[in-house]
Amino acid sequence: MDTPVTNRTVHRLDGRGTVLDWLVTPAWSEPADDLHQSVAADGSPWGGQGRWRLTNGPDVTPLKQTLYRRRPLRPDPPEQPVGEGGPVRYLGPTGRPHDGTWQRLHTEADGLVDWSAFCFTPEYRLALAATVLEVDQAEWRTLRLASTGPTVLFHDGVPVAQSDTVSYMEPVEHEVRVWLPSRTSTLLVASWQVAFRECRQVLRLRVDGLPVRVVIPSAGADEYASATAEQLLDAVGVARWGSPGPEVPLTGPAGVRLRVWWTGGPAEPTRVRLTGGRTSVRLAVAAGDDEVGSASMLSTGAGALRVALDDDRAPVYRSYPVAVLPALYRARPEGDRTRWRRELLEHVAGRPGTSAGELARWTLHGAPVTGTGLAGALRMLTERADCADFEAVGLLNLWHRVPAPGWEPGLRDRVREALLAFKYWIDQPGLDAMCYFTENHQLVWHTAETLAGEALADETFGNTGWSGAKHAEHGRGLAREWIERRLAGGFSEFDSNAYLAIDTLALVSLAEFTTDTALAELAAGLADRVLFSLAANSWHGIHGAAHGRSYVQTLRSSRLEETAPIMWLCFGVGALNDAVLPATVLATARRYAVPEAICAVAGDTAEQWYGRQSYRGQYRFAHDLLDRAYGSDAVIYRTPDVMLASVQEYRVGLPGLQEHIWGATLGPEAQVFVTHPPNASCSPSARPNAWAGNRILPRVRQVGGTVLAVYQIPAGDPVGHTHAWFPIAHLDEWTARGDWIAGRVGDGYVALATEGGAEPVTEGPEAWQSLRPAGTGTAWVCTVGRRSTHGTFQEFVEALPPPRFHPARVRFTPPGGPELDLGWSGPFTVDGQPADLDGEGRPVERLALDNPACRLRHGEEEMVIALDGVRHEISLRHGRPLPPAAAR
Repeated sequence: MDTPVTNRTVHRLDGRGTVLDWLVTPAWSEPADDLHQSVAADGSPWGGQGRWRLTNGPDVTPLKQTLYRRRPLRPDPPEQPVGEGGPVRYLGPTGRPHDGTWQRLHTEADGLVDWSAFCFTPEYRLALAATVLEVDQAEWRTLRLASTGPTVLFHDGVPVAQSDTVSYMEPVEHEVRVWLPSRTSTLLVASWQVAFRECRQVLRLRVDGLPVRVVIPSAGADEYASATAEQLLDAVGVARWGSPGPEVPLTGPAGVRLRVWWTGGPAEPTRVRLTGGRTSVRLAVAAGDDEVGSASMLSTGAGALRVALDDDRAPVYRSYPVAVLPALYRARPEGDRTRWRRELLEHVAGRPGTSAGELARWTLHGAPVTGTGLAGALRMLTERADCADFEAVGLLNLWHRVPAPGWEPGLRDRVREALLAFKYWIDQPGLDAMCYFTENHQLVWHTAETLAGEALADETFGNTGWSGAKHAEHGRGLAREWIERRLAGGFSEFDSNAYLAIDTLALVSLAEFTTDTALAELAAGLADRVLFSLAANSWHGIHGAAHGRSYVQTLRSSRLEETAPIMWLCFGVGALNDAVLPATVLATARRYAVPEAICAVAGDTAEQWYGRQSYRGQYRFAHDLLDRAYGSDAVIYRTPDVMLASVQEYRVGLPGLQEHIWGATLGPEAQVFVTHPPNASCSPSARPNAWAGNRILPRVRQVGGTVLAVYQIPAGDPVGHTHAWFPIAHLDEWTARGDWIAGRVGDGYVALATEGGAEPVTEGPEAWQSLRPAGTGTAWVCTVGRRSTHGTFQEFVEALPPPRFHPARVRFTPPGGPELDLGWSGPFTVDGQPADLDGEGRPVERLALDNPACRLRHGEEEMVIALDGVRHEISLRHGRPLPPAAAR
């Protein structure tokens, strides 16, 4: 006789009373077609009710609340019973029915049910989450429901709490007292959001007082078999987030038999057994980004690996993000620039459905531009989807490069119509969620408007009624001011390994095509400065600098950096991935060429490179939604075997966003760094998230190959500790000694210390990749070394003295170096002397650039790059000369 099943699974709350197990629906969407009732589509975009608010940030939350009051959640719960795999129907605010299926969810450690997404056009989003609480003795309990948007909480079908509060990234908590009878009680939460670009849609439920049991109804499930399965699954881990091949290593209890599915793969699972606690799974399909968006943006290669016990009675599972990485990575140049260009263009030509692919195929083979290749770009312009500005510049490169006979019949007219109907800046009519306010987008918009206006100078643009000539004049003025400011002061998105590439896209396009010679020369000069930064602040094709903005996948693998294809083309190192539009525009340029001096910097193999980069600029509200100064002081230390980089004293103690403050680099996947996480998410729609950015920015100082970092973890912090990314699977060797944990790749070494030490996480999606400190990890030391200087890896580790940790302070003396002392407050000292004083005892004035190839003072008008007998000059007022326009 078969053992009877209980048709449910039973789960515990976490230590703070958080419900971790739910049944959820997908996030349903409805078009945000009523924005015109709250926001004027034309006229001035500014003021308290202006359309400038249609960007996803804190300033849009009052508008979201207004929209919610017009289209609130309905107070009627679904009629169907809650059960795994069962149907569910819910009516949206307009009465539109939405159908779905209840799916099981086990949250990450932060307890957040997460429907976050990047939405390219404005939309309303609705979702449901349900769980069942079981108590043996009836009692009043306090439920604490936190969310980033309006919610309705139902208890056994009765609405017991409603909220119309909207927040940006961190959920806001509300309390409600509920009588739980001596049985099971179904709690159902309806969630509402309106999406303008990145949409953070999360909720969390906590139960105060003595624990209750969480029950998930599931036909055919057995709670006892499932409890055993969960205990085993909690010990399973993925030991490598990404690799160039399809093999994914799993670790866990010896002998466990598992079922494994890959997102987008076959419905039938792969069955494996953990022999000796290890096995590997070969993905059934190549990983691919399932997000729909700009064809010029990077595909992350990431998907989800779902792991369950091989038992029909146990429907519980765990889900792990994994990625198949681009195979084409080069740490050292092979061949010459002609080869690198051909390799890039052949790679891009194999990418269908993109403007870059069409441009590469025309360049290599004279193949005509196809409607299939431009369908995505044209759709984005027509729908005014976010990042359509990138696509407009891609189309304009094709417009100039490919003569009319090289287009499919009628296609060039379709592009012309799309450009004439498009919106080119916030001050022009239209309600949309396109981003105008980040630094990289600004220049892309100005470039698109300039080039479209010049190309169609005598035609009328339908959105504004302006002539092309007027649009060109408008775009040129904005572009000129943007470029002049960055030539003089540098970038707020300093060394972004995503957006430096987008800046290059716009600057090279301007240098190539604008009819304004002075503007073209300004663009060329700034493109030089951008590429010099990339050359000086990278290592073996890895853009390992501190970044003003970055994303999780690029911090885990440099193969996914958007700057990687540019480095392949220009320097013969880096990687070939899907972020190819900027590199393709650079590869097909005829007027702009990368100066030899910049290539020499990228190829420098000196025993030690030590550089500093100081940016100083001013935000403008009408462009940045901020009105204050910005600045950064970056430090780069690199040797042939290792790199260490950081940004000094960057907005210490303030909330972070997407900044990457410091890190050591030993290989494309061997990147080591520490963050203060606000949540467990790796989604780009969570800003900051677990690994990109910090909830509160640390205080960091670097001297040579050593970084000291001090963090502030306030009471009530949602996570309560820092953590380190330390990918052991990508190291050749590692060891722990005292407070230190150290690793080696080739002849390069890195060592990391915090008070009490840090242990590798051994289970879950970050197994043998992340470290948890013994305490909260409020102070860290990172130091790097190499065989030729520090001997063998064992000798390097044995020579490390113990850091001296104090509350909110750390002291450390690197072998053979000075004593470094950094606290949360007070001066940073080197051998007891304040490091930030000049010889007169006043605050030292930093150079704008100070490295072996360039020394530049703030305010100087000429920038000279010189290395290995090669020299290049840039006027910071005028840019630099270009060949005549006829060279196009």
